[in-house]
Amino acid sequence: MSRILVSVTPAPGHVNPLLLIAEHLSKQGHEVIFNSAEIFREKAEAAGLNFVSLNGKANFDYRLLLEIFPDRATKEPGLPQLNYDIEQVFVATIPDQYEGVQKLIEELDVDLVLTDLCFMGSFPLILGTSPRPPIVGCGIIPYWMRRPEVSPFTGPDSTPEGMLRNLEHNRQFEEGLAGSTAALNQLLRGYGISTSIDLALDASCMLPDVFLQFTAEEFEYPIKDKPKNLQFVGPLVPKPTDREEPEWLKRIDGSKPVIFVTQGTIANYDFGQLVGPTIAALAEENVEVIVTGGGVDITGLEVPPNVHIERYLPYHLVLPRTDVFITNGGYNGVQQALSFGVPIIGAGATEDKPFVCARVAWSGTGIDLKTGNPTSEQIRDAVRLILSDSKYRERAKEMAKIFSQYNALGTTAKVIKSTIESSPWRAGKSQERETLPA
Repeated sequence: MSRILVSVTPAPGHVNPLLLIAEHLSKQGHEVIFNSAEIFREKAEAAGLNFVSLNGKANFDYRLLLEIFPDRATKEPGLPQLNYDIEQVFVATIPDQYEGVQKLIEELDVDLVLTDLCFMGSFPLILGTSPRPPIVGCGIIPYWMRRPEVSPFTGPDSTPEGMLRNLEHNRQFEEGLAGSTAALNQLLRGYGISTSIDLALDASCMLPDVFLQFTAEEFEYPIKDKPKNLQFVGPLVPKPTDREEPEWLKRIDGSKPVIFVTQGTIANYDFGQLVGPTIAALAEENVEVIVTGGGVDITGLEVPPNVHIERYLPYHLVLPRTDVFITNGGYNGVQQALSFGVPIIGAGATEDKPFVCARVAWSGTGIDLKTGNPTSEQIRDAVRLILSDSKYRERAKEMAKIFSQYNALGTTAKVIKSTIESSPWRAGKSQERETLPA
């Protein structure tokens, strides 16, 4: 079988879905090298994968982001912070990512490189002139491609007024990310690459030989003249774990609506943003509230009788019982909730989260509060609206049916196999080579 290098931005929302893919490919008989930060070694090796750590600046601990990038806290949420992240977290790590990937390709005779769309160390490889294996990108956040019929902030609108607004919004978006774009182009010129990138996020989707978007096409804004490299393969839903249900969860019988709230695994350093206001909003409501800290200690919160908290709780244990999912807009969490037909309340302001929440509202599967710091009143009103208006749940259930028609892992494996087989990279090369050490 083939040898596949999986190089991943070291953050849970990027590593976890790529780890699912890597494990599936390994079980299909491929030799898989998982390449991310050292903190993910144990997780990768527990999945039976060969692990190679990223080097230098690329090998950072996401839990220490505020220590490693102290200036990030001074950037306003939205475009200023996104521009900072692209420049300081993604672009600045390109040299170490690229050097590491090049070395692994040469030393291990890699057949294909699989990356998440924020792993920009693939750019010099793709845009350079040297022969290379095929590159497959993975969309584990919303699909990025500026187009005149879509505003990055408000979504699709092809009316004359909408097209003018879209044009202005796209201009503002490009202008807001101009600093990171300039830094990217300057770095690429250092590699002798004359191709000019207009926007890093667009390039992440457009440059790979194949780009797999891990959602249903119906959840994404309509795309005219769909790029040839783009395929929608459906959501990546984590496999159920053997973790035992907490006793309190077993006692939840559906007699009251269940509200599930989380701030994910990155933006969970300040539970006053979403979890705290949700608890306060629903303390007197006739509902059950389930809170997970995404792996972070959450025991310091004041907990009313109708609230249950856990440091970590697999979503598959909670979502079948959930009536409303409240989230700051993590892409994977939203996909999981919709796969169970659960309507969503989104409240995101950082990274890709506002754009995820905007798609929730556009798709009719929930409500976008359009803020990362909603008030208790906003949350309470949104919960009451979703519980009283069946259109949100009906649309979420429709999306679940659409999701069920996809087989993300199976389709990904087929695409990778055909991409390797059709690539000139392996043509003429010996198929005999030493097996990687376990």
